[in-house]
Amino acid sequence: MMPIMQNVKGGGTGMGHSRAQKQANHDRILAAAVDLLRCQGLDHTGIAEVMRAAGLTHGGFYSHFERREAMVEEALTDAFAADEARLTKAASRSDKDRRVAMIEAYLSPLHRDNPARGCTAAALAGDVARADDGVRRIFTEQLERYRDLIAGLIPTGPEAARSHALFGISAMIGALLLSRAVDDETLSDDILDAARHHLTERI
Repeated sequence: MMPIMQNVKGGGTGMGHSRAQKQANHDRILAAAVDLLRCQGLDHTGIAEVMRAAGLTHGGFYSHFERREAMVEEALTDAFAADEARLTKAASRSDKDRRVAMIEAYLSPLHRDNPARGCTAAALAGDVARADDGVRRIFTEQLERYRDLIAGLIPTGPEAARSHALFGISAMIGALLLSRAVDDETLSDDILDAARHHLTERI
C-alpha cells in the first residue's frame, strides 16, 4: 500500500503545482494586458502582443481565455481595482483633507508621466465609447464607484455631493488628458496646476 500512497501524493502535488503555474501565467497575461491597454488603447492591443509581453507563447492564450474580449474585460476589472486602491491609499497616507490628497495625487507630474501605471479611465475613455457592451458596463460601474467614493468625502447633501463628485472626476480626467497631449512641458504643468487649484477650492 505504501508505494501506491506515495504515488497518489506525488500526483496531487504535481497537479497542485500545475494549477499554481497556470494561475501565475494567467496573472502575467493580465498584468501585461493592463500595461498595454493603458499605453496603447483597446484597439491597438492584440493577443500576440500581450502574450509576448507576458513571456508566453501565443498558442497558450486559449487555455486561459475563450476570446480576446474576455481577457480585456478581466484586465479592465483588475486595472480599475488597482487604480481605486492606489487612489484610496494616496489619500489615507496624507495629513491633508482626503479630497485634497486625492486631487493632488491624481493631478501630479508623476501620474502624468507614467500612463502604464496611471488612471485606466483616462487612458481608455475615448476607446470605451466605441467598445462593446461588456467593456462599457465595466467602465460605467467603476465610474459610479469613483463618484460614490468621492461623494462620501463631501459634507453636503447626497445629491449635491454626487454632482460635485462627477464634476471633479470629469475635470481631473480632462486635465490629465490635456497635460499628456500637449508638447509644451510648461503648458502641461500649468494645466495640472490650474486644475488642482480650482478643484481644491470647489470640491
